[in-house]
Amino acid sequence: MILLTGGTGFLGGSFYLDAVKNGTAADCLLLIRGADEAACRARLATNLMRCVDRATAQAYADLCQIIPGDLQSLATSTDPRLDAVTHIVHVAADTSFDSRHSVWQINVDGTLALAARARRMKHLQRFLHIGTAFCCGETPWLEMVSEAPAPGHDTPHIVEYTRSKAAAERALAAGFPDLPIVVCRPSIVVGHTAMGVRPSASIFWFFRLVDRTGVLPCSPDGFIDIVPVDWASARLHDLLRKPELKHNLYHISAGLGSRTLWSDFQAAFAAHGHEGTRPYSFFDPKGPEGWKPFDRAFRLAFPQRDILHRTMMAGGRKYHRFTAQDIAFDNSRLLAEGFTPPPRFADYIGVCLTNPGTTIAEQFVDDAASFEFDESLAPAGSPATAAA
Repeated sequence: MILLTGGTGFLGGSFYLDAVKNGTAADCLLLIRGADEAACRARLATNLMRCVDRATAQAYADLCQIIPGDLQSLATSTDPRLDAVTHIVHVAADTSFDSRHSVWQINVDGTLALAARARRMKHLQRFLHIGTAFCCGETPWLEMVSEAPAPGHDTPHIVEYTRSKAAAERALAAGFPDLPIVVCRPSIVVGHTAMGVRPSASIFWFFRLVDRTGVLPCSPDGFIDIVPVDWASARLHDLLRKPELKHNLYHISAGLGSRTLWSDFQAAFAAHGHEGTRPYSFFDPKGPEGWKPFDRAFRLAFPQRDILHRTMMAGGRKYHRFTAQDIAFDNSRLLAEGFTPPPRFADYIGVCLTNPGTTIAEQFVDDAASFEFDESLAPAGSPATAAA
C-alpha cells in the first residue's frame, strides 16, 4: 500500500496519474482534505480533469482508496489501512512565498505528524519526503549545488516556503533517524512534455514574463534548472520502487547536462514566435538602480494597473531573486542509479506555448495564491475574474 499526500496538487497529481497508467492506482491510499470520501474523490477528479476528460477523470479517481483528513489528523488516526502501508510519498506542502503560519504548520508540523504515524507502520519499506532543491538558501551566483544536508536555521532564504522545507528536513533527520526516509528535492518543475501547461501553468507564466520584458538580474553566462512534471513524477516512481538505493538524498533536477543557459532560453522562445523583447539585457539588483530596470520593463510590457497585475509584478520580482542566483542542482546521484535523464526545457517550450489566446496574466492565476492574491478584489472582467 502506497500512502500518497498531495495527490490533488501538480506534482502529486502527476504521480497518481502515473500510478493509474502503470496499474498501481489500486495500491494507492490518498490523504485528501474533505468532509467525506465523496468530497475527496470529487477534489481528486477535478484535479485530474486538467489532464483528461471528465468521465475519465472520475473513473481514475475511483481506482484508489482515500482517507479523508490532513497531515495533523494522521498522528491520531486509527484507520487500519495505515497499518498496511509499505511506502509513503509525501508531496503535500504549502508553497506560499509569504510569511504565514500555515507554511510552517503544514510543511514542518504536518510532516512531523506524518513521520510519527509512519513510525507505527510495521511494514514500511520506504518514505519519500519531497522537499525542494532551493532549501539550500540564497546561495552565491553561478554555482552547481550538490546534495548535502539541509543548511542551518541561520541560512538566508528568499521565501518562507524554502526555509520551512529546510527546517522539515533537519527535523526529520534529528527526530526520526529510524525511518527509511529518502529525501527527494525537485528543482523548478514547469509544464509537461506532452501536455504543456494544461496540467498547470505554475511558474511558466513567469518565464513568459521574462521573455516579454527582456530583462534579467543575472549573469549573461548564467543558467537555470528546470524540469517537466512528467519526468519528475516518473523519477519519484523509480526512487520508490528500486529495491536498493545508494543514497538517502537525491536532486530531481536538470543538472549539468540539461540546465538551461539564458542564451538557449532566449533562442527557444524566439524560435516559437513568442512575443518577447530581445536581445535580453542583464542588470545587477544590488547596483545603484536596484530593481528599477525590471520595474520599468514590467510597466512597459504590462501597462495595466489593476490588483492582478500589481500582484504579478510583486511575484515577478520574488521569482527573479531565484533566477538571480544563476544556480543549477547536481543530479549525478540520480543518473548513477540508471534513471532516464531529464529533457531540456528548450526542447518542450513549444509544447507549453501551444495554448493560443492565454495571456501571461491568465496563467499567473495558477500561482497567484502563493502571493496572497485575493480574487474577490480583482476588477470585473479581469483575467482572474474570468478564470474563477
